[in-house]
Amino acid sequence: MHRQKRPPKLKNDPPLPLQYNKGYEAFSSVKQWTRKVDDATLIVTACPFKEHTMQAREWQRGYNKAYFDNLEKLHEANGRN
Repeated sequence: MHRQKRPPKLKNDPPLPLQYNKGYEAFSSVKQWTRKVDDATLIVTACPFKEHTMQAREWQRGYNKAYFDNLEKLHEANGRN
C-alpha cells in the first residue's frame, strides 16, 4: 500500500499564522477608533485583507481570540469565573 503524497502547501493554505497574528495584534492596536451610536461606544477596526478570503477569516479569528483573551483577563481581575 502506497501512501499518498501530500500536495505542496501554498502561501494561502490554512493555517495562516501571519494573518492570525496581525488580527490578534490589531485588537490592542492604536489604529482602532471609536464611534458613538446612541448610548453605546463602538470600537471600529478595519481588516486589511480582501473581504471573504481565507486571509480575512484568519485575521478575524485572531482578532476574536484577542478579544476573548482580554475578556477572560477582565473577568479574572474582577473575581468572576
